[in-house]
Amino acid sequence: MIEEKEEVLKEQNGENEENKFYHLKYDRVFKKVIDVNPEVLEKVLTDILEEEVKIISFVPTELPIKNVKSKVNTLDILVKTKDNQILNIELNTNFDKVTKERNLVYYTTLYSQKKLRGEYIEDIDEKLEVLHIDINFNESQKEEEKKVFYVQNEKGIKYSESFKIITVNIAKYKHMWYDKNIKGDKTHIYLVMLDANKEELRKLAKVDKLIKGVDEEVEKLNDDFVFRREISREEEAKIREQMRVNEAKKEGKLEGIEEGETNKTNAIAKNMLELGLEEEVIIKSTGISKEELDKLK
Repeated sequence: MIEEKEEVLKEQNGENEENKFYHLKYDRVFKKVIDVNPEVLEKVLTDILEEEVKIISFVPTELPIKNVKSKVNTLDILVKTKDNQILNIELNTNFDKVTKERNLVYYTTLYSQKKLRGEYIEDIDEKLEVLHIDINFNESQKEEEKKVFYVQNEKGIKYSESFKIITVNIAKYKHMWYDKNIKGDKTHIYLVMLDANKEELRKLAKVDKLIKGVDEEVEKLNDDFVFRREISREEEAKIREQMRVNEAKKEGKLEGIEEGETNKTNAIAKNMLELGLEEEVIIKSTGISKEELDKLK
């Protein structure tokens, strides 16, 4: 049943493995590209924060396995900048309530890790800012392009100056970019690049030298049979997982209906007992078993 649903889902999404183009919003593609050229990530972060960002190192993280597993489908990159900022970057192809809550759990766990102020970054001062950036692809174009969240009270007084979350709505930036349609204008071009398909990426490459390098690297990855096979297997695993979750929810819902009906029957039978009706009448009227009726007594 799950296998059949997988095929239906792939058909509905118009997926054809041979023709499919894996672009930058795929976790593995983005990570591969910035491994080759970290300047790509610097440009993306500069675009988001609207101030120059220079990465001086990638910071390793050691979180409990249960938290890493709960972050399926998201990319996690932790970097240290020249201004002693620690930036945690997430790529989210989904940004529903579950994703937001899951990320929040991860952020707070990450923030609380002693290692962030310990062996990895001992040399930085006490003004370290840990900034979490959610890059989202599925929010509406009508939503704001960027939102900033703090931990604060009802009067707006911040609990901590060093903990901040920024959510970035790529769909909005992309809409703004193509709405302007100004040749040579590079404002937010690197955010638009993140959600560009094959043709769009090629057009952007003609405008920007760095994006030209990205386009070449992405093409190389898409021509790599081993890479395509690995990312395809990941996708299949995600589809299977989602199908199992959906099946489990469906079964749970049916169980809930059945349980509700049972509770309703028991309540009616109990009321009939309190009214002093004969057992045979109660059993015949409600369909309850003799054993269940004895338990209600």
